[in-house]
Amino acid sequence: MKLSYLFSIVISLIVIDSIAQNNSFFYEVELNSGVSSEKTLPFWMTANKFGKIPNSNYALTTATFGKSFSNNNSNKIDFAFKGSITGSIAEENDAIINELYASLKYKKVRLDIGSKNDEIVFEGLSSSNGNFMKSTNSRAIPGYNLSTVDFIELPFAKNWLKFKATYGDFWMNDERYVDNTLLHQKSLHFKSKINNKLDIITGVNHYAQWNGTSLSSGKQPSGFKNYIKTVTGSSGGSEASILEQINALGNHLGSYILQFDYKGTKTNWNFYISHPFEDRSGRELMNYPDNLYGFFLDLKKEKALITHALAEITYTKHRSGNAPHYTDETGYHAASGRDEYFNNFVYLSGWSYFKNVIGTPYILTNDKEYGTDLSLNRFVALHVGIKGFVKNIGYKMNIDYINFDNWYDSNENMDYNQFSTYFEINPKLDKIPFEFYLGSSIDLGNLSKNNIGGFIKIIKKGKF
Repeated sequence: MKLSYLFSIVISLIVIDSIAQNNSFFYEVELNSGVSSEKTLPFWMTANKFGKIPNSNYALTTATFGKSFSNNNSNKIDFAFKGSITGSIAEENDAIINELYASLKYKKVRLDIGSKNDEIVFEGLSSSNGNFMKSTNSRAIPGYNLSTVDFIELPFAKNWLKFKATYGDFWMNDERYVDNTLLHQKSLHFKSKINNKLDIITGVNHYAQWNGTSLSSGKQPSGFKNYIKTVTGSSGGSEASILEQINALGNHLGSYILQFDYKGTKTNWNFYISHPFEDRSGRELMNYPDNLYGFFLDLKKEKALITHALAEITYTKHRSGNAPHYTDETGYHAASGRDEYFNNFVYLSGWSYFKNVIGTPYILTNDKEYGTDLSLNRFVALHVGIKGFVKNIGYKMNIDYINFDNWYDSNENMDYNQFSTYFEINPKLDKIPFEFYLGSSIDLGNLSKNNIGGFIKIIKKGKF
């Protein structure tokens, strides 16, 4: 029934094509249906889909309309917008807003207001979009984001040093343990030119959850004074929790980035390390082995058996060591070890949004009500992704192995091992006025039940 639903409006896509013209306005209609052998879908059928795919057998339609930046004259203000809505028939029928934003661009500065997905990097092959803390796994969070347009050359640097920056604030409007949680975000990156082929990028991304009303501890510090404390990472006042008075107000987390970009005659490659931190120990690299390590290769061939390849290792087992927090007759003592990635003692929904983890998707949310169970977060994951063509058929695939360990001092004999695969094909058929995708995904291991799933997807794009 769901497949018949999927194909029932294909004819409408062909009609839309007849009115499409070359301009800065665009549309996209997607029909997508997936099934699996279990009640839930295999890991990679839902992970890194911007929170759009239900975790059960489904059929969905996504409608998108927008306008791209059109003004090539950087001395004039340019305008863009996008709206995207998905309706799904699944175990729980739903309709969601994927993106809804407006953007202004003037010279080298851009302002986005609304819910906007991050740009996908490394041809969509990365397990976490190149950033441990910010993947493509959850929906876009509404707010504003002020950013530079790519890297800007510093006046004194003579082309050897450029910078890129962002600054924004967002409203986490999902159902959470702390209602009306606000999110502050900023980043600063530098690009150093080593020679004509090699650049080095270093930078930091900072995120902080604050404000709101907790189910257990009531209203959290709010207002401009506490916003400044959150932005600067200062400790909280008397209205904050004891730990926030000792440490910083709010739930702070972020990542350092070190990246090498090489542009050659026959190949381009990128080597990158994304290092997570959530407190002083992480900022001071006491958890130095815990990273997302990646290597991306662009073979600079439009159509070949392999056009792009990527390999990543994500490791989170060190956590600044085994030293625990403790309380004695003199009071509470905060230690540097046992970093609890994506969890927080006040903001118990953690680093999640609409029950999907915002960062690396290997850390799963298990509590259905508030997304508070992020305990499966001590792991090592190996990830390989490949894109290419077999004759006129494009393909994309990845293979993953994940091993989860016990938490410190746990008596549970937990040693979960999981294999997860994803494979899709995209035949390039000139006579068909839409894009066609067919794919499958498999989970094998003792973390979840062995599971096999498949999907079919049709996308029609056009410009006005």
